[in-house]
Amino acid sequence: MSGDARSAAALFDPDRLRLARQLAGFKRSELAELVGLSAAAVSQFEGGSAKPRASTLAEIALRLGMPVSFFASTGRKLLTLPTEQTFFRSLRRTSQVDREKATAYAALLAELVRVIESKVRLPAYDVPSDLTVSAQQQPEEVEAVADHLRELWDLGREPITNAVRLLERHGIIVARLPLLSGDVDAFSSSLPNRPVVILGADKGVRERSRRDALHELGHLVMHHVDPEAASAPLERQAERFASAMLVPAAALREEWPAGRRIDWPKLVTLKSRWGMSLGALIYRARELELITPTNYESAVKYMSKRGWRVREPGPAGSPEEPKLLGDAIRLMGENAVDLQQLLESDGLPPADLLMTMLRIEQTPARKPLVAV
Repeated sequence: MSGDARSAAALFDPDRLRLARQLAGFKRSELAELVGLSAAAVSQFEGGSAKPRASTLAEIALRLGMPVSFFASTGRKLLTLPTEQTFFRSLRRTSQVDREKATAYAALLAELVRVIESKVRLPAYDVPSDLTVSAQQQPEEVEAVADHLRELWDLGREPITNAVRLLERHGIIVARLPLLSGDVDAFSSSLPNRPVVILGADKGVRERSRRDALHELGHLVMHHVDPEAASAPLERQAERFASAMLVPAAALREEWPAGRRIDWPKLVTLKSRWGMSLGALIYRARELELITPTNYESAVKYMSKRGWRVREPGPAGSPEEPKLLGDAIRLMGENAVDLQQLLESDGLPPADLLMTMLRIEQTPARKPLVAV
């Protein structure tokens, strides 16, 4: 029996077991079966009413893919992320295990950010806090919020070149993780001081991913005071916000092709210019009354008939990738900051494992990041 296992068992932290199990995507009963325990025993471990023996903890660590030292308390409580305070778009179509896995990743990501910020000054979080809306407010008010944010961030009426980088420049942590399922392509949470947005990594559609990022921004701007998972009114507001951020109403009214028939070549041009799918463009035109509901339905049927609902014509670039944390970690290395040692002192997984789990690639640093 290793000394690490004995030490970890003596200092066992039940919250760390829960987090590791959720990251692995196991139910308590599934983990119990893997290590030859009862589900009740795992529940007791996680509830803090019992501690695993060193040999049991070593087996648990092996099954969960974590170093056994991760399960030892450091005297500081790990961040937790209640699912009810997180903007999941659907609870019915996303299992409890998937939601727990997603929030566990977000919590681990937030722990890494906390470590990074002890050595690197990240962009300030400057999302305004006074643009909240209630679930009863109308679409026109949501449009006004998006227009106001565009003005505050000096975007004017021009296309957003990179939606992910826009969020990162304004202090939001963005990550791509292959962990979302069902109809949930993204989620976000207003963690203390530094919100996180998690985007799925398995869809591979640039326009859809841009919309997801701005949808989550809408929640952070409008709904941070009273978050509610899977609220239909809040989800509709976030969708309208994303549309208005992608292409402001005034801009689309100016550029929408004249005539009663849909000008598909012109729409492909608009798709390329605004980074917005054809489907989203015609829906935006409908909500702005640039086309009638009947014309919209005809356009949807036309797209379906030609297979465009699956694969649209026009440019199909790769989804935008987060860069901020990779840049920060690279900068730490350039300034001889030992990330491995910092993680170890906080009881977090080794750097290589953590980077793999969170899909973070080290990239050349940029000027906004300053070593402190």
